[in-house]
Amino acid sequence: DISYLRSTFAPEDGRCMCLFDAASDTDVKRLNDDAGLPYHRIVPALDLTP
Repeated sequence: DISYLRSTFAPEDGRCMCLFDAASDTDVKRLNDDAGLPYHRIVPALDLTP
């Protein structure tokens, strides 16, 4: 299962960071590819919110 969490847009950089909850980065890549959504890179991340 993949869950979309949120996006953050940095207008000065022209970049958008989309956060997903997924078992692997490969699952997120497949989802974006299947949906035709472009991406620069997809990397695993850890949530450090207390």
